[in-house]
Amino acid sequence: MCSVMAGLTEDIRSTRLPPETASVPAARAFAEEALGEFGAGEGTTERARLLVSELATNVVLHAHTNMRLSVRRCRHGVRVEVRDDIPVRLPRPREPDPMSVHGRGLVLVEALSDAWGVNGNTRGKTIWFEV
Repeated sequence: MCSVMAGLTEDIRSTRLPPETASVPAARAFAEEALGEFGAGEGTTERARLLVSELATNVVLHAHTNMRLSVRRCRHGVRVEVRDDIPVRLPRPREPDPMSVHGRGLVLVEALSDAWGVNGNTRGKTIWFEV
């Protein structure tokens, strides 16, 4: 689990993005910049970029709300959180339809992250992962 290095604000980068298609590449670019500032290696950055892309796409396609993206430096890596404002059933990985182009986001998060989870409350949900 993520143990924050110093607990200081310089260990966290956050942004808000609207629920539009252009927010997906913006989320990837934001995460990549934050990871660069934190000194993450190329492999960590590539995994995080892919997973951010999947989670941001889910917000745009399914939640249709603003998203908050946070990248936090931890003792042994980084923790990325993507939050939306839909307090519905919490998502879970599922077996994707082989003929569909959708349904693989959380399967990838589960497979490529070191840890991940979903936190929800009456105001929305946050999907997080660590790499």
